[in-house]
Amino acid sequence: MNHHLSCDSAGISPCQDVVYDSVVVPPSFLERMLEHARSCAPYECCGVVGGKGRIVTSVHPLRNDLESATQFFADPKELIDAVKKMRKSGEEMIGIYHSHPDSLAVPSQRDREENYYVGYFYFIISLMTENPIVRCYVMSHDREFTSVQII
Repeated sequence: MNHHLSCDSAGISPCQDVVYDSVVVPPSFLERMLEHARSCAPYECCGVVGGKGRIVTSVHPLRNDLESATQFFADPKELIDAVKKMRKSGEEMIGIYHSHPDSLAVPSQRDREENYYVGYFYFIISLMTENPIVRCYVMSHDREFTSVQII
């Protein structure tokens, strides 16, 4: 299983109780995700998003240990450090982000098969065009991804 964040080992609950239809992301945090995606190209980037409820208050870029254009595996130590930092500042991990350097900002078959965190925000960044596209989704218990509006 190469396309996931090992959140259980970091003490992160794999299921959120509330599912939102929108997420609030300040422009500076969107830009940080975009910068990370561009800097990792042609490989996928990955990272986690901290916040409260549906409001993003931090972005934590992580190293993709696979250095792959089609899959990611977050560096476990960096993930644990990010979770500790979020907890210290009173945040929770509310989302995961990664890039699709050569495909659309929609969940791939691999995304559907290898993500396990129901209720978390899944941000996907497409670098296919000159102006990258960021989309957000929430995964249901039956592994269906529903689009979430980014505000």
